[in-house]
Amino acid sequence: MNILGIANNDVAGACLVRDGYVVSAVSEERFTRKKNDIVWPSRSIDHVLSIGGIDLNQVDCISYGWNSGFNAEKHLPLYFDRIVDETRDNLDGLLWIRKRINDEIRNDKQKRQEFDEFLTKHNLIDKAFYIDHHECHALGAFVCSPFNDALVITCDGRGDFQSLTVSRYSEGGCEVLQRETTIDSLGYFYGRITHLLGFKPNRHEGKVTGLAPYGNPEKLLPLMQRMIDIKDGGLRANCGDNYQPSYNGYSSSLKEIISREKPEDVAAAAQQHMENILADIVRRHIGTAGNENVCLAGGVFGNVKLNQRIQEVDRVNNVYVLPCMGDGGLPLAAAVGAAYLKDGTRYKNQSMKLGPDAGGEQDNLAILENEYPELMSYQPEDMITTLVEALNNNQVLGVFKGKMEFGPRALCNRSIIYHAADADVNDWLNKRMGRTEFMPFAPVTALEHASSCYLGWREDHVVSDSMTMTYDCHPELAERCPAVVHVDGTARPQVIRPESDPFIHSLLLGWYQESGQPALINTSFNKHEEPIVCDVRDAFDALRDRMVDFVVLSEKTLVWKKGENNMARLYFE
Repeated sequence: MNILGIANNDVAGACLVRDGYVVSAVSEERFTRKKNDIVWPSRSIDHVLSIGGIDLNQVDCISYGWNSGFNAEKHLPLYFDRIVDETRDNLDGLLWIRKRINDEIRNDKQKRQEFDEFLTKHNLIDKAFYIDHHECHALGAFVCSPFNDALVITCDGRGDFQSLTVSRYSEGGCEVLQRETTIDSLGYFYGRITHLLGFKPNRHEGKVTGLAPYGNPEKLLPLMQRMIDIKDGGLRANCGDNYQPSYNGYSSSLKEIISREKPEDVAAAAQQHMENILADIVRRHIGTAGNENVCLAGGVFGNVKLNQRIQEVDRVNNVYVLPCMGDGGLPLAAAVGAAYLKDGTRYKNQSMKLGPDAGGEQDNLAILENEYPELMSYQPEDMITTLVEALNNNQVLGVFKGKMEFGPRALCNRSIIYHAADADVNDWLNKRMGRTEFMPFAPVTALEHASSCYLGWREDHVVSDSMTMTYDCHPELAERCPAVVHVDGTARPQVIRPESDPFIHSLLLGWYQESGQPALINTSFNKHEEPIVCDVRDAFDALRDRMVDFVVLSEKTLVWKKGENNMARLYFE
């Protein structure tokens, strides 16, 4: 069965699954080069169908995880109870609730219409399969997890009248334990803090997470609790001057309060409050027998420090975060979710290396020769030894190989690699890429060294395969690799198993043998506010613009800029 998953809201993209196998998945931004592009994903659809060797007429099901509509059974009692509470406790808040409901009805109409028009144009209406937004997130997390049963939590700004769900999934079915309205949204809470700190909500929340360890949460924690908190086991926002269920609309009194405080203290309080709330929700639902597994999806779980806090909750055995956890992951979640609902197909431990391939070596070298006369190339006899030498010479490597990663993390197929011994690298390398970050670069570590680097790490922690959780670090890692350890002593690792990426695994072991350092820096190969590089020209352009010193092309070829690389002139020219 061919199932096509499509998303055209927040981040557009497409995914094709067939008979228990994810054929391909890609976001439209990678083609258009516009970050988080929400245009109709025509190029993504064409790409995944081409990789599958089929056309639209051969698709059996088209799955959509946005705007399945208001469901009386799911949503009516939820909103009725919420309005009753607001009438009793905060009468003025009814105006914000009414506005939120109206916005919820209006916001996705255009994108749903775009999807329906696509179906009509291609005579595919009878193949459409609509999945509730949060159910789609939950299905993606459980279906791709290694667990046979799990507590599954979704959390984001909004989607189909909900902002959070808690469910228990097993091979026998699913039971929803908790739902929360989009009025009571932790995604909006954290996004509003992002805006108040001068960043872009629904995009730069990671900057707040990185800033938080520099601050003291205690002073402003009461303010955060007045915005939104746990009440009688559920989330309750206090709509008014301090909080509105939207990324827009900030009272002058709130802006004045925030302007008087240190940004790091604001971030610290918001981060701790978010962690406290979601850890409490996990504790309320985790099985009393203990050792329960937890799956997480939705944009809020892009917060790697939060995910660590959940892993540390008593009676949690293991945590899986869908690597494409946000709405950019909905094409995959919709496709694998539909397959699971239709015939029980699972996609356990799904790799995210699902996008366009790096291309043929000869074709790429022809592009280099014909379009980039300022660049040169060389094929070393021993690439690993050569790259170890390059790292010893403080060269920044841009890796371009294999299939591009799907989701927000570069996992060493479209990554920038550098040694982690330079504590100042976060300043100068981020400037090269036009970034402003408070969190250090992430480490990439071979499986053999992970347990000696990251406290509590276990080999069954597949969450570390895709950099979706922080760990407390052993002091030796901070001493040897200061560039990848934050001020709070944590790091967000990618652990490389030899079978998953033999090339990078060999590089890590070679570098360790040379330097004694058990990690390298891995950051995504892109400039700030640009998507990760997709086409080989994107990688060559980055080299031409001096973002990197070498491009490592498909594990065989080194590319550099003529006359501007001392190591290249010495060794290769």
